[in-house]
Amino acid sequence: MTTPRPSNPSGGTGSDQTARSVARGAREDRRHLPAVDRAVADLAEAADLVTFVALLRDPTVRRPWRETHLDAFARAVADDEARAELADRTDEAPGEHKDAARPDVLDVLSGVLWRAEDLAWHLAHAARTDPLPPAPADGDPRPYLRRAAECVPAAVLGWSNGAEIAHYAADTAAVILADLAAALALNVDGHTVKAVCPWCRGGLAGGYSWRVRVLVDEPAIVCESGVCQPPSRDVTTWWKGCPVWRFPDWPWLARRIAHLDERRTTTAAAPPYKRDRSTTGRAGTPTPDQAAAELLAGRLDQDVTPDPTEGTAA
Repeated sequence: MTTPRPSNPSGGTGSDQTARSVARGAREDRRHLPAVDRAVADLAEAADLVTFVALLRDPTVRRPWRETHLDAFARAVADDEARAELADRTDEAPGEHKDAARPDVLDVLSGVLWRAEDLAWHLAHAARTDPLPPAPADGDPRPYLRRAAECVPAAVLGWSNGAEIAHYAADTAAVILADLAAALALNVDGHTVKAVCPWCRGGLAGGYSWRVRVLVDEPAIVCESGVCQPPSRDVTTWWKGCPVWRFPDWPWLARRIAHLDERRTTTAAAPPYKRDRSTTGRAGTPTPDQAAAELLAGRLDQDVTPDPTEGTAA
């Protein structure tokens, strides 16, 4: 069975351009836009994402999840903290319980609210307009996000230091959007792919070594085991000494993994002998059911000792 090689990264094709536009999705790359445009666009997108984050306050709502990677040390620390918390539980302090709302989501919404309120207040004064009234602790941040977006152009053009105001608004809007995107698991970079690399089998740790990295404005799968050396015909490109498979090559990579797993299964060597009900004789040699029954009946061991040319003792 032959599998076509991945696409050449140096050759521009229509499929590559389509994949690049799909990878960006609704969030267009705004790094090269002026600060005013970036601020207005980020604030508008943040106002849309707030609605989805607010829905996650209910614990019964299924939330998006991003696969995280824990090394051996981080996992040991988390296990130790969990054991200590379990040991400290008493009748007065029963420990964790199901809250009426997710506290981490409430923290995100609270941070977005006070940042949006503060930004809208400063931009409204810079634009010489009346600011919105103070928001309650559980207020809706969307009116303040929209007011901030409306006041950015006038605030920038009305002062000699308009460039500083524009960058202040853009930086604050970027922080707000990043918090909302993280709560919705929209950050692609660093995502763990739950598949074992067929070439290095996860490296020395033997775990999931594939990560999704955004390289040159495009998501790509990178094997970060540190020891992966696949054949050159199976790799699109390399990044920091690690093999990389670009977004247009992901369908090919999926077929290649299935082909290698199927070939590994069919060519796997059969076990040297078959164990019968996990019973063994001397030196790990297999023992048939009849010999096991005779041993239990009190027969001598030498009467049922298998041929020395069989098993691992030979």
